[in-house]
Amino acid sequence: MLFYGLLDFLQRSVGIILIPLYTRVLSQKEYGELDIIIICSSVLCVLVDLQFIPGFSRLFYEHRDAGRGERFAGTAIVGRLIGGVAIAIVFLALGFLGHVEVGFLPSFKNNTAVWIIAVIGVPLSLAYEILLLQTRMLRRKGWFAIGALSSAFLSGALSAFFVIVFHWGIVGVIFGLVMGRFISLLLLAWGLRKEVVLCLDAKPFKELIRYTLPLIPGWWLGFGTSYVSRFIVFGQLGADENAILAVCMKIAAATGFFTAAFQTAWLPLAMAQIGKSSGEEFYIRSMRLFIAGGIFSTFFLSAFIKPVLMIFTPGSYAAVGYYFPLFAIATLVAGCGSNLQLGNQIAKTTYWISISAFIAIVINVAMLIAFTKTYGIFAAGLAWIVSFIVQDVILYVTAQRSHHIRYDKRAFLLLALGCGFLLLLAFGNYSYHISGWLFTSCVALVGIVLPVFVMVPFERKAIMEFARRRLVRCT
Repeated sequence: MLFYGLLDFLQRSVGIILIPLYTRVLSQKEYGELDIIIICSSVLCVLVDLQFIPGFSRLFYEHRDAGRGERFAGTAIVGRLIGGVAIAIVFLALGFLGHVEVGFLPSFKNNTAVWIIAVIGVPLSLAYEILLLQTRMLRRKGWFAIGALSSAFLSGALSAFFVIVFHWGIVGVIFGLVMGRFISLLLLAWGLRKEVVLCLDAKPFKELIRYTLPLIPGWWLGFGTSYVSRFIVFGQLGADENAILAVCMKIAAATGFFTAAFQTAWLPLAMAQIGKSSGEEFYIRSMRLFIAGGIFSTFFLSAFIKPVLMIFTPGSYAAVGYYFPLFAIATLVAGCGSNLQLGNQIAKTTYWISISAFIAIVINVAMLIAFTKTYGIFAAGLAWIVSFIVQDVILYVTAQRSHHIRYDKRAFLLLALGCGFLLLLAFGNYSYHISGWLFTSCVALVGIVLPVFVMVPFERKAIMEFARRRLVRCT
């Protein structure tokens, strides 16, 4: 987790690293529009994603053991490329015909170049994700590092270069991101050239589809739960407020980086543990570790969010500090769902994942429509939290029926108490009933103490011993 997690964090942190540039070089309105364009390109990726990432993780070892790993990987890549090119052509055709001029999106006519470049990046991203995943499945740490670091460094550096040197504005940002991803894709393709045979074999493709088909609606709806608030806020409150929401959610995603880092390292191991006698103990202890690490990262960032904002953004984004804890909690709760649905994946009752996601997005949209005008960005944060809690409960109950895992309920209780305490402090700080100093002190203290109580004595001792050995090596 330390290796894959750090590199995955760097790869995904480009948006956060560039916040100081975006918020100072671009106007608040331009940044709000840029955020929606990037999200829209992500939506296009999701529509043709077909959930090949979990499907690839679940089936790759079986095909590799049978001597078909190269063709299986090539089939996944070609399938995604075809879907990505097709969705790009359809979207651009709709844009040129004037059918993308809607209130919750920046104008296609006024931002044609930006939209074209952003949509071109869709098939590149889809292919890149499969190649990067394959380096993990093959334990090719060197090539994973090259793919992740090149994407992060080149995307950030090229975006900054085109914006600062050529003054291309939003066009420069998108062009730099796409070019960085394209170069990283070429590097990974060269590194894995002996591990991939580009083809479209019907049998493995059908096997992938059969496994992922029940996951696709849940993936669409889950993604919608995460990002529908951006479109509603953009449509109802304008680009300026969406810029504040974008910064808030990007920094909140830093807690999601812990989730992503954990999943990056955990997923291949979890799939390899299926059917083994040690599997249940692995799932229980890894869930406990995830909760402990998630609480620490969430509380740490919440405690020091205001100094972070002073460094990263101009004063016009100061309101992010009040909203941040809500989105950080929601990100942590959403991350728990990835682990809780494991029982459904093992038993292949994945339709429950889609059902839970559908219920979650209905709750999210209903709360946003009802409360955004009145409560603004607070409505988006609360809608996130409530919808993800409901989704987690459904996933837990159904997964336990499909494949019972004796999770540590004490860890879940401590997670709930900690999140509730952070919410109370956040609202107290917003209403000026709690001073900023008291808020920071209480949140930081709980963020350090609570994870210790989440873990059992053996795990605390093991982590302390691991930290001691690392410290000795460094000194």
